[in-house]
Amino acid sequence: MPSFRQTTVSGLPAILLCGEELEVVAVPSVGMKLTNLRRPRGREWLWRNDQLPLAPPRPETSFVEGGDSGGWDECFPTVSPSPVPGAPPGTPPLPDHGELWSAPWTSSVYGHAGGVTLAASATGRVLPYEFPRELTVAPHEPLLRMRYRVRNPGSSPFPWIWCAHPLLNVQPGSSLELPTMHQATLDSVHNVPEIERGDIVGWPDALGGEGGRFVFPEEGAWAVKLFGDVGSSGRMILTDPRRGERLELRVRPEEVPQVGIWINTRGWAPPGRRPYYNLGLEPAIGAPDSLEEAVRDWKTAQTLAPGEERSWGLEVRLLEAMSG
Repeated sequence: MPSFRQTTVSGLPAILLCGEELEVVAVPSVGMKLTNLRRPRGREWLWRNDQLPLAPPRPETSFVEGGDSGGWDECFPTVSPSPVPGAPPGTPPLPDHGELWSAPWTSSVYGHAGGVTLAASATGRVLPYEFPRELTVAPHEPLLRMRYRVRNPGSSPFPWIWCAHPLLNVQPGSSLELPTMHQATLDSVHNVPEIERGDIVGWPDALGGEGGRFVFPEEGAWAVKLFGDVGSSGRMILTDPRRGERLELRVRPEEVPQVGIWINTRGWAPPGRRPYYNLGLEPAIGAPDSLEEAVRDWKTAQTLAPGEERSWGLEVRLLEAMSG
């Protein structure tokens, strides 16, 4: 039977949700960050930054300074720092990686016939929104269901974008497939001289992939952030080279049309830190990372009217080699 219990991560109170085939850990005091996602006897999928300890956010710090400890965050209503397009003069800008990673969350957890659910909610500071997220671990299969809602209780409309922000453990030989994404637009490029920001490129061929698969390389130190339409399948599949374990993200493309992909093969780190190797696989509503650019240039931002509510979902499956 699915269960839940209190635990700790880096000395901080945390909640462990368990089914027969999957377990996930959330840390309420750190923006409801997920720090662990794994099968009971499988590999850990979420990357942990060994240069930045997990700690409750401080309002005066940026995400890179205080929040980039790894794991799974939610980015809303922007990803990169941005002014609020169309906001009245004097409205403060939105912070890096949005507001949710540093917001206080309220939560409750309960078991039911469909599994065990952690329901949590945060509210906006710069913009008037309520943002509930529900995580449900299935009882008998390696499945995590995530349901999101956002509501505008204010008196004015506002623009927004969202992305899930899991940072994933990868290594040379890890492979990434997006079966129905065939091209992407570069949002940032580090140490790849043949492409630049704004280029529209074939995926994954422009990065050395073939046959629809990008395989993380042994050589090179580079990083890119790119965006594409996830396409009709709504599927994103990451395969571990050692035992063939797979992580699959699935969305409904009519709800979550874009995906952002951050590939870092020791090609980027903040000043003063060692470059590292990880992947951000980020189902998204709106692109690129800047809300201002999503409104002005890409025309992908959403608008939430007073009293309006939007909802969407995301599924995570952890599959063993040759299963599913």
